[in-house]
Amino acid sequence: MGNDNYHESMEKNRQELSQERMAELTRRARQMPKPKSRGLLLPSLFFIFILIPVTLLIYVAFYFEPDDTLTAKTNENEVSFELNSQPPSDSTVLAAADDQEKDEEEKKNAKAKEAQEQQELKEKAREREEKAAAKAKEKEQAAAEQQAAEKAKETALAEQQAREEAEAKAKAEAEEKAKAEAEQRAQAEEKEKEQQQEQEETPTAGGKTVTVQSSETLYRIAVNNYGASGAAAAVEKIKQANGLASNDISPGQTLILP
Repeated sequence: MGNDNYHESMEKNRQELSQERMAELTRRARQMPKPKSRGLLLPSLFFIFILIPVTLLIYVAFYFEPDDTLTAKTNENEVSFELNSQPPSDSTVLAAADDQEKDEEEKKNAKAKEAQEQQELKEKAREREEKAAAKAKEKEQAAAEQQAAEKAKETALAEQQAREEAEAKAKAEAEEKAKAEAEQRAQAEEKEKEQQQEQEETPTAGGKTVTVQSSETLYRIAVNNYGASGAAAAVEKIKQANGLASNDISPGQTLILP
């Protein structure tokens, strides 16, 4: 109701002002002296003093609408002034204090909630970073393990190849050694046969040879053929005649008795 009355009073004041203004303008226009010459002065004055104010008045009277928010603010100020003019009661003071406490509590809760949300965001960001770091570490560890496994495999292959080469080399050396020993034995046997053949074919001074029997020694042969008294000298003679470097003889060997 207060807003309607206020609008009606404002509209009446506007209309009264517009009527008074129109009357004032009309009176001034009648009292103005007539120009002696018809120049540009009269149209200019008419435009400045009559046409523009009349246009403004028409706009204000028929088209201009006042802002309701300003009216509402004015009414609120008036009401607050009327309320403040009376002394506040205890209930009003308590209610105001409660409202203030509620506002402060709401602000605190809002700040606490905002701080909690920020803390949760920080924790989530930290968890994401930790997960990313752990994932990167696992990836690096897997790559290192794979590289170590490949290196170990290469080392094992190299060692196996080295062993195989060493075994092949040792086998080849053993075969060569066995072959050389076999050749040496064959040569020795062939040489021994040749010597025996030569001894058999070559006539001795005494014309006597002896074949070594099993478990028979050079000394025993010398004793049997030359006697015990000259056995030592006979041994040396037999060695010289047969080209022996030692007293070792073998069964089946033919010896020349000088």
